[in-house]
Amino acid sequence: MKARGISSIQFIVSMRHYMRQVAGQLVLGSVCGIAMNTAVVLPALLLGRAINKVLALSRGEATSTDVTWAVLALIGGTLLTEVPRIGKRWWLMTANARIRANVRADAFRGLLARPLADLHKTSIGDLMARTVGDVEVLSTGMREFTVETWDTVLFSISFVVAMAVMEPGLTVIAMAPVPVALFIARFSGRWVTGRTTKAREANADLTASLQEFLAGFRILRLFGRRQAATDEVAGLAQKYAERNLAVVRLRMGLQPVYALLMTAGIVALVWQGGERVVAGAMSVGGFVAYLQLFLRFTNRGHRIPQFVNSIQSGAAAYARLSPLLAPALSTKGEPRLASFDPWHVAGISQPEKVVPRREAGPAGVSLRQVTFYYPGAPEPALRNLSLNIPAGSLVGVTGPIGSGKSALARVLLGVYPIQSGEVRVDNRRIETLRLEEKTGVLGYLPQDVNLFSGSIRENISLGTASIADESIAGILKLASLEQDVAGFPQGLDTQIGELGTLVSGGQRQRIGLARALAAFAPGLPGLLILDDPFSSVDAETEAKIIAALREAFGKERPFEERVTILLCSHRLAAFPSADMVVVMEGGGIEELGTHAELIARNGLYSRIYNAQEKARLGMMTGVDNGRK
Repeated sequence: MKARGISSIQFIVSMRHYMRQVAGQLVLGSVCGIAMNTAVVLPALLLGRAINKVLALSRGEATSTDVTWAVLALIGGTLLTEVPRIGKRWWLMTANARIRANVRADAFRGLLARPLADLHKTSIGDLMARTVGDVEVLSTGMREFTVETWDTVLFSISFVVAMAVMEPGLTVIAMAPVPVALFIARFSGRWVTGRTTKAREANADLTASLQEFLAGFRILRLFGRRQAATDEVAGLAQKYAERNLAVVRLRMGLQPVYALLMTAGIVALVWQGGERVVAGAMSVGGFVAYLQLFLRFTNRGHRIPQFVNSIQSGAAAYARLSPLLAPALSTKGEPRLASFDPWHVAGISQPEKVVPRREAGPAGVSLRQVTFYYPGAPEPALRNLSLNIPAGSLVGVTGPIGSGKSALARVLLGVYPIQSGEVRVDNRRIETLRLEEKTGVLGYLPQDVNLFSGSIRENISLGTASIADESIAGILKLASLEQDVAGFPQGLDTQIGELGTLVSGGQRQRIGLARALAAFAPGLPGLLILDDPFSSVDAETEAKIIAALREAFGKERPFEERVTILLCSHRLAAFPSADMVVVMEGGGIEELGTHAELIARNGLYSRIYNAQEKARLGMMTGVDNGRK
């Protein structure tokens, strides 16, 4: 997922949708920013006026009342600057916090909607680095744009204009080095962008490594690889630190250059200004006011080039993040004043999109001359495969390791595109089904069940509160989980730990099955794909689960209550109850028929089944002998 560089202007234009979501806050904050940064010259001018009044009072040319009014004017001018500052900071800073939240939400939405074949090419750690770290860098660039446009750019322009009105010639001399600083900022942009991108890539590498090692830390400890893992993380951390330091060195190195160029005019100002005061062409108060204006300008003016560099860094982060982003949500349908609400997240008040449910009933499956390669694989996982699965049937798929069982399951799910042929589910080509349509027809239980931190109930329902307890009870029975749950101290509310580490492997797989069924409650899936899901369950429990599924969804049920079930497994204990058995070898179909037919043929299936039965009977005999 290589990021392409974009310019600062392209970055700002691309963020317009997010600025529209917080337009009310940006307008209010900008009004306050304009008021503050146009009135910002008043304290210096009114200070000069107050000094002149005090000097005039000492000469007897003004009264104490005149001095009092001059001081009150100075206080009023200061308030005109500071009061809008409060509003400006509140509205613009909270607007930027909302932009950051909305961008991060869109990145997560984009990840969830992204084709799984694309996610296969990118590590989880890299995705985490983009959705966390890159969003922070991007939001810093946006904050600089929305806040510093007024606090630095307009602020500086106000002082330059005021100085130009007071002393045009002196202003030209004092401002002469400023264009040089702006040119350096523009020229250094390629360095800032390049180093920022490399730093973000190093962060992604470090995050990916940490994620993998933390997920597998038990294996590292078991095999004594802790030091090797520590060394690798240390190396990546060193690389990240070096690249971050390269960014810091560049930006900190540029800062004194900018400051020097911005303040270089002070020499000419004091020299030329002093001569004008001596010559009587400029009053002492006027010179003090002008000097205050220039010093306030230089105190902030060096931020203009830095402001440019910050936006360049934000553009580099956006270039890495943009491939993940879902389209920004429209403001249509939002509450009327949502853009003014500092606590509002885009789309949170919009009703959830309701996907029309398909008509109840099982889904038929048809594959025609399908050839499929895993991404980057030199050999096909499926070769010219054709197969019809009648709606409502229970089909067992078996074969040696690497024969294509899981590939068949993934092709039916539409996880990866096929290279040739046609796949139809529910009489529709799989590639024409939208994501929400797939989730309405396809149920799936993979080999490795991924559970989340939380309770058993939360993992089964995935946060859906609409699943009735009666439905959950029926699902637990189908998954052969009811006795396990009854034995837990808190029942369904028992915490299972991160990735389900507090329950056994067999319980994890059965919780996964319950979740696959609960996803459709109170309805049913059209096709339930079980990809070697019971490897941690004993053969007796596996057969019990399959028998329960067949009883609940099999041909004896009314048509609208049936489900087509595809069981991919290397264990054959449940296959005698299947309507059809498919034996795969080398990405193709080796044998096809019922259990009885394949046993009678005495082929590959018969040999595998008989070997497993012999091993099972041997284990039972050993157990019986042990009891005696």
